[in-house]
Formats: sequence, C-alpha cells, structure tokens
Amino acid sequence: MTMPTLESDLVLVKNAESVMEITFNRPDKLNALTSAMYRDLVKLLKAAEQDDTIRVVLFAGEGKSFTAGNDLVDFLNAKPGEAGEAAHFIQAIHDFPKVVVAAVQGNAVGVGTTMLLHMDMVVASEDAKFVTPFADLGAVPEAGSAKLLPDWLGYQRAARMLLLGEPMLAQEAFEAGLIAKVVQAEELQATARNWALALAKKPPRALRESKRLMREAINKPLHEVVKEDLALFGELLQGDEAKAVIAAMVSKSKG
Repeated sequence: MTMPTLESDLVLVKNAESVMEITFNRPDKLNALTSAMYRDLVKLLKAAEQDDTIRVVLFAGEGKSFTAGNDLVDFLNAKPGEAGEAAHFIQAIHDFPKVVVAAVQGNAVGVGTTMLLHMDMVVASEDAKFVTPFADLGAVPEAGSAKLLPDWLGYQRAARMLLLGEPMLAQEAFEAGLIAKVVQAEELQATARNWALALAKKPPRALRESKRLMREAINKPLHEVVKEDLALFGELLQGDEAKAVIAAMVSKSKG
C-alpha cells in the first residue's frame, strides 16, 4: 500500500499479514496525543480504509501507558469554539468500517478510553485503568460516551466514571463489558496481535458487514435488525466469499 506522509515520529505504523498496527510513540509523556498525532491517525485510518489488503487495524501504546489522553497544552492553545483535531480523529474511528483491535496497558485517560468505545475488541493488561476526568477539566463527556457508557455499563456505574471521575480498573472493566479480556502484562501484545491476525484471515466483507450490523443495531428496533440481517445473510451466503469458504470446508470433510 502507499503510506501517507506523517507529520511526526510520535505515531509508528507497520503493516503485516493484512494488519495495520498503529502505535502511540510518546512514552516520555505517557503517549499524550498532540494535534499532529491526531492528524497522522486520521491519515492512517483513511489509508487503511481505502486499501483492500488491510483488513484489521491494531492500536497500541509504547511504554507504561496506552495514552494519557489529549495533550493539555493543545487544550490551552485551542481557539474559542474549536473542538480541535481530536474531534476529527473520533469521527474517523467512529466511521471506520473495518475491524479495530486495541491493546491497553497502564492509563487510558479521556479520549484514551472513549476511543475504545468505537473499537471492536479491546484486550487490557491487569494494570490498566480507564479514566474519564472530563468534569474535573471543566468539560463534558465526548465521543458519544455520555450515551455509550450508560448503555453499556448502566447509569450508576457510568456516573462513577463520567461525573465522579473514578478510574475503572481492568477487572471491573471486563466484568462490566467495557473490554473483552484481561491478561498479564507480558501477554498483552501477543494476545492483541493474535486476535488481529485471526480476524484478518476471515472473509473481509462478512467481517465488515457484521461490524456494521452490530454498531447500527444500537439505534434500531429489533424488527428492523432482523429484517436487515436475514436479507444480508442470504445475499452473502450466495456470494463468492461464502461459497469459497464452504467449498473448502466440504472438500476438507471429504478428504
């Protein structure tokens, strides 16, 4: 694929086996995200979406923490009424049609937590903390977290995070359904990569459409979801992807 030109060396990227791995690379600042980093992330997501060889994106952070959230200096330098580059990144990750995996260690602060709500599979190390201190900063929840966290966690547990600013630790996040798995620190990267590689081997349209159905179902009545998924199921089952997979399975069973 043709890689976009990035503004800084604070975002690392590598492509292997149909997986684009994006790593926040500002460990001395706990991977606090700058405006330039956000712009790089948007460029990479756009490139991954347009390249058929990329089927899965994996996010990770270098060092002790996933990300400390938005760089506070950028907040101070923002113009009146300006949402900043973070808004463009959140919109990009929300709209991204392919599957996204994240590996989280240490602190995931502010946008470091809310971005995960728009990803598909999150594995965290035992020391992970999910912190949303928006009220403490004189701000409000962003990235749809005022809807998604109460929907996923229940209002009371979401209020502990969004109003009180209380961190949610890895095990509670798993039990609440915020993340998919908790592992030991030394297993984190391997687990996330194995998930990403396994997902990348699946029929790509089936994967994208499954993600879309799950995401859009949040705002649809059940009868609409059933009508759409049954029609799509029939369409995909007659498509080249499904026929190739099923033919291989039948051949193997006869072998």
